[in-house]
Amino acid sequence: MSRYAAVLFADLVDHSREWQRLPRAQMEDLIAEYRYVAEGLAGMYGSLYREWAGDGHMFLFEDADTAAQFGLRLIESWRHGREERGPLAALPYIPLRVGCHFGVCSPVGTEGWIGRANAIAKRVESEADPDAFLVTESVLELLDLPVYEYEIVGPSRLKGDHLPERTLFRLLAFDHAALDAKPSETLTAEDWFRKAVALVGTSGEWSDEEQRCLLEALRLRPDFAEAHSNLAILLRARGSEHESAHHYQEALRLRPGYPEAHFNYAAMLTARGSTAGAVDHFREALRLRPDYVDAHHGLAGLLAAQGRFEEAEAHYREALRLRPDSVVAHNDLAVLLERTGRPEDAAEEYRQALRVNDDSPQTHYNYALLLESRGDRAAAEDHYRAAIRIWPEYGEAHNNLAILLQEAGELDRAEEHYRRALEVRPDDPEAHHNYGLLLRAKGDVQEAERHLRIALELAPDVAAFRSALDAPR
Repeated sequence: MSRYAAVLFADLVDHSREWQRLPRAQMEDLIAEYRYVAEGLAGMYGSLYREWAGDGHMFLFEDADTAAQFGLRLIESWRHGREERGPLAALPYIPLRVGCHFGVCSPVGTEGWIGRANAIAKRVESEADPDAFLVTESVLELLDLPVYEYEIVGPSRLKGDHLPERTLFRLLAFDHAALDAKPSETLTAEDWFRKAVALVGTSGEWSDEEQRCLLEALRLRPDFAEAHSNLAILLRARGSEHESAHHYQEALRLRPGYPEAHFNYAAMLTARGSTAGAVDHFREALRLRPDYVDAHHGLAGLLAAQGRFEEAEAHYREALRLRPDSVVAHNDLAVLLERTGRPEDAAEEYRQALRVNDDSPQTHYNYALLLESRGDRAAAEDHYRAAIRIWPEYGEAHNNLAILLQEAGELDRAEEHYRRALEVRPDDPEAHHNYGLLLRAKGDVQEAERHLRIALELAPDVAAFRSALDAPR
């Protein structure tokens, strides 16, 4: 059934020219990262549909204001998030251009949406300057104009348009302070929803205010699936899992084809141990969005935990095909490859992860474990130290480095790291046990016994802890 929607197109400016200048792999990584950023934001803003093609990235939104605020934030996020993109930050910046039109479009089965609005939005996007967001008058007249900064671009003849020309406008900024100043009784459900979304990524994320905004949105519009989904995410982050599950279920009842809700509900079910339901929701998210990177990664982790290693590896590799610079996917695939007896392949995945981000403490730690198991103690020590340099409170890394040093006879240096491990993890039985053995080796029998007793009290079923305490003094 045809419907009115805000159709937004985004495209990387002159990226075809950059293909000629940059290595293919770098361009593929850059485009994959753009897609990840854009689609993550689109999910947060409740996009009804998105489609990636060679001539641009199309998004459908229920209303013009949501599309407008998404478009402005997309440009800002892409332009200012470069420093967080590892090696990609060193590549030439490729700006975005964005265009939007409000009009009629129609679903084509489950394959997508077509219509004149799509074509017009694409033509509008092609008229935009780098890092500019153009809209037609059909969008502008639906916006809450007092909360936007905009300027008239002027009339334009759009190829294939049934009108001889359209006046285009450039959206410059959204004034959050102006929205906050409006009387609360004048705000719509959609206003409250967008106020909540605007807090994501700020100090107000997960706050009482974000929750209040989403609850107000649902008070005014109980069937607001996107507000139910975002509230479920917030409630889970705040520890209210029962309420969170209720809102995920409501979101999916109201909008069964909501891939982000399926994914996030699956992640919560995984954490709760409801693996069968989690698998079903991960798979449904991927049926609806086959290129959903996080769903591939989440399903891979669940399958790996079930011992279904071949399937898990396939989903990890698909996640990496879609987003080659995902540190966490490289790291988790490496762990799986270790478990399946392929240490060389695992080492390569760890190196790939560190190439993307050398400041990942978990990757340094996991790589150190692999190196230590293969007898490369010097390299293992280097990576344990790197993990601690990045995260000084990394208790496991302190403990393992201490073991390494103790076995090398460097008892004083080992003691320093055991103490640090116990400062950050005072209830770690293994650290107490290992520190007790070191103290015994140094002749401090009384203090050694105290730590060995603590280890046994914390883990009374570990035979090694009991035997260590019972050993001759």
